[in-house]
Amino acid sequence: MAKVSIVVPVYKVERYLRPCIDSMCAQTLRDLQIILVDDGSPDDSGRICDEYAARDSRIQVIHKANGGVGAARNDGLAAATGDWVYFCDSDDWLETDALEKMVLLGEKEGADLVFGEIYQVKGERRSLQVFYKNEFATSDRAIIEKMVAANFCGAYCFDPPGPSPALGYGGPWNKLVRRKLLVDNDIRFDLRVKGIYDDLIYSAYVLAASERVAYGHIPVYNYRLLGDSITRTYKPALLQINEAIFQSWEEFMEKYGYQQSLRMPYYSNVIRRLDSLLGLYFFNEKNPEKRSVQRRQLKQLLRSEPYCSAIRLGDPDKSLNRYCRTLHRCARLGSPWALWGLYRLNIAKARWNKRRGK
Repeated sequence: MAKVSIVVPVYKVERYLRPCIDSMCAQTLRDLQIILVDDGSPDDSGRICDEYAARDSRIQVIHKANGGVGAARNDGLAAATGDWVYFCDSDDWLETDALEKMVLLGEKEGADLVFGEIYQVKGERRSLQVFYKNEFATSDRAIIEKMVAANFCGAYCFDPPGPSPALGYGGPWNKLVRRKLLVDNDIRFDLRVKGIYDDLIYSAYVLAASERVAYGHIPVYNYRLLGDSITRTYKPALLQINEAIFQSWEEFMEKYGYQQSLRMPYYSNVIRRLDSLLGLYFFNEKNPEKRSVQRRQLKQLLRSEPYCSAIRLGDPDKSLNRYCRTLHRCARLGSPWALWGLYRLNIAKARWNKRRGK
């Protein structure tokens, strides 16, 4: 039985896959089970996985038909045998001593969950994301509940390191989790949400189920920011996916009795999902509906739940960033035109920054 099982969903990442696998093979903690789940990748990724498995007996490859990132992670989790489980995305990479330091902290503190820090990487630039100002280990349910609130929306961080929250509280890739916790609580990735926010939902369940959590100022992961195109992919099913996300959040809050205490962070999360709808659905240039139809649909959406309550009762000052705060206030006007104007202004600003190399 390995000390740590690393689960890596793999799909169309042949350009980045080798550095990812190399970073796992080079870990100072050698007692690893590395599970590469080839999710029906149409490129050379599957062959690269097999190549590495032939060289390193710690590597296990699962080839499967494409089922999405959540299903790939679940299949990898089912094959895991380690004391601890760690999830890594195949276009990112780990710091060399990440797992050794996380295991040491977890075993020293008797924690179920160890929470580290990440670098966000864009081109040659790396920026460290510090999630909390002070290190801690706690079994205090009130503090763990506050961590869940930050997982919903970073603006609710109880001990922020600076004036703005870090990005990535809900990611699975800065969290080392005891496998027994996942098995005993039947925690898996929710397939209903089609790979969108499934990591935040997973992290919320892990936090809520943990008896003890340890957080250290340990940089563990390099998160590569890809896809800098201004025009984002049209997602015609996003309305239904959002409904599945909200249903999953509601089920989680009901299970752990968080319906009231996490309602406001939940509303901030709904505003984030509204933001995604503007660019990926309503105002996307590939949306086949006429603008008049889009605006009518958007107006109806603003009057429906949970958007209506989030817009009316949520706190704009607790939105994730300045743009979401402005979007929240525009949504309170109930005018699709106001949201359209804000969206176009944001696109223009993004294009201007891109030309200036920001």
